Amino acid sequence: MTQHLYALLVGIDEYPASVTSLKGCVSDVAAIATYLSKRVNRDGYELHLQTLRNGAATRQAVIDGFRHHLSQASKDDVVLFAYSGHGSWQEAPPGWWQLEPDRRYETLVCWDSRTDGSWDLADKELAQLIAEVADKGPQITVILDCCHSGSGTREELPEVRVRYVSPDPRDRPLSSYLVPFETSAAPQLTRSFPGENLAGSTLSQGRHVLLAACHESETAKEYAVAGNHHGAFSYFLMETLCKANSSLTYRDLFKRADVLIRNQVTGQSPQLEATHPEDLDRPFLGGAIAHHSPYFTLYHHTSYGWVIEGGAAHGIPVSSGEDTTQLAVFPLDSTPEQLRQRSAAIAQASVVEVLPQLSQVRLPGEVTLDPAMTYKAVVTSLPLPPIGVYLEGEPAGVELVRRAIAPHAGQPMSLYVREVDQRAEADLRVVSRDGQYWMTRAADERPLTGAIAGFNPESALRIAHRLEHVARWLLLLKLTAPAASRIPPDAVRLEIYQQDQPIQTAPIRLEYRNVLGQWQRPTFQIKLTNTSNEALYCTVLVLTELFAVQTGLFPAGGVWLRPGEEAWAGGGKPLRAALPQELWQQGITEYQDILKLIVSTVGFDPRLLAQGNLDAPSPAPTTTRGQAATGLSRLLQRVQTRKMRVEEEKEDWATGQVALLVVRPQHSK
Repeated sequence: MTQHLYALLVGIDEYPASVTSLKGCVSDVAAIATYLSKRVNRDGYELHLQTLRNGAATRQAVIDGFRHHLSQASKDDVVLFAYSGHGSWQEAPPGWWQLEPDRRYETLVCWDSRTDGSWDLADKELAQLIAEVADKGPQITVILDCCHSGSGTREELPEVRVRYVSPDPRDRPLSSYLVPFETSAAPQLTRSFPGENLAGSTLSQGRHVLLAACHESETAKEYAVAGNHHGAFSYFLMETLCKANSSLTYRDLFKRADVLIRNQVTGQSPQLEATHPEDLDRPFLGGAIAHHSPYFTLYHHTSYGWVIEGGAAHGIPVSSGEDTTQLAVFPLDSTPEQLRQRSAAIAQASVVEVLPQLSQVRLPGEVTLDPAMTYKAVVTSLPLPPIGVYLEGEPAGVELVRRAIAPHAGQPMSLYVREVDQRAEADLRVVSRDGQYWMTRAADERPLTGAIAGFNPESALRIAHRLEHVARWLLLLKLTAPAASRIPPDAVRLEIYQQDQPIQTAPIRLEYRNVLGQWQRPTFQIKLTNTSNEALYCTVLVLTELFAVQTGLFPAGGVWLRPGEEAWAGGGKPLRAALPQELWQQGITEYQDILKLIVSTVGFDPRLLAQGNLDAPSPAPTTTRGQAATGLSRLLQRVQTRKMRVEEEKEDWATGQVALLVVRPQHSK
């Protein structure tokens, strides 16, 4: 029986003059629409897509989208509502005061919300619409990429665009709301606002899962990649989905995306909530996303020439100069085993341009393929694009750093970083001020290290080395396997245990405890379980907040696991987390480590990636005696040394990550 997926996507960049315009909201919904059109399983699901952009996204149009489009969904169908635009808040009417201790409610700012005769869409109104759709029993997912700030007084950084607009100053008549004001009749979203206890509430709620860009006290930021603007939350959420070769659960999707967002955008903590907690372990969109085959179809397109049927929606990364996605081409009737043997390939190819649904491919000049035939193409190598750096401040200091990282004689002085013209497009930022160099993330002002004094070539080279150190760390954080890998995202399950119980929250909080007057560091354990049907080599890297990469959780850096086999890091002994004393003395009470899981069908040497805290020299790359020099090993070596790749047999690999947040109260000693 055919099931149905009803999606309502709302993206608003261009508001009337009274509301600040945005840049990435329409791009957000376009990316989701492309993803759905290419990845929904057409054998079992029929996609019904409605998109409201800019002026079409009026308050009434959004309401009609729920009541006339999404309400068609019945039991066993799937519903998705995604909103990218401004968020705000409003003073709550007296009938909602029992639900809102601060007497405020959050709102979505539709295109015409601040014009005569129209209003924001209140959170209770959105919840009412969700409850109406939920009445027939479909699985409902809500994605909100907007601000839910309880205060509009927060000062934002220049060039960092946020999705928040001040409250509507008009007195709103009670008759304009979709819901009555008796407490017992006002449904709610799953979002827990300050002071609310939804667990004990008897309010009517439509069953749904909510993925939200930030906590209610924060702002949702925009993020630029190669000049294209997106919401940071939407971008990393979609990047995670596109690079997965099969369905992820809501919990796993959130864990992976949450790590990327928190480490790219400061002061933004995504939220995952559900009216029924067991829904968090269901597949995203109810399993409507098709499993991705371990190869792409290569054929000759009338307009683009040779292409693969895989683009940005399938996780193909954008090329970085000559460093681009490499492919091995096979006959269409090749077996899965033959696809793993590079010797069976009939040609090599390179991706030259990534489109939303396709990628243009270049074949070597000596290779001739029949344009009337179709082929299979397997990813053999991924690009490692340099990290964008924005330089600002005193011209003399800026020029010295520019020379330290700029191309020279046709070759890049730094292979890890490149200068960008706009702060919004950068990952890192160097400030030259008062005779000193400071390095920060692009989206905030907090220095990542101490200052380097003096505007001279030596100091500029030191800041360039620091940039490269952080860039290697960021490349590892962003490292993901080819979308066509046959290894499913949950092939190896990584679990964190405390007191013999797995922790399910994200990020995982490890808190110092006061035991008999003594503050003790938290302990935890790391367990890996191979849930696949083949042996896999696994490692867990620790990416610390001081930009170290630690590889010592397993004796040789990694461990082989047969199907169904388990392994405990450190032999199962409790591991101690810590917030560095020097940071705690500066008033910092939270410290985040990231556990990066890498699994492969062949062995590799994770010790290639080890580096100390910022400015510490990296060890020379080593290879375990008798261990194969695999493609993954060479890719990891490129992260540390940027050496050119060498052709080798094809293996499959996959990645995952979990954040550990160590919390130490300021008053602890």
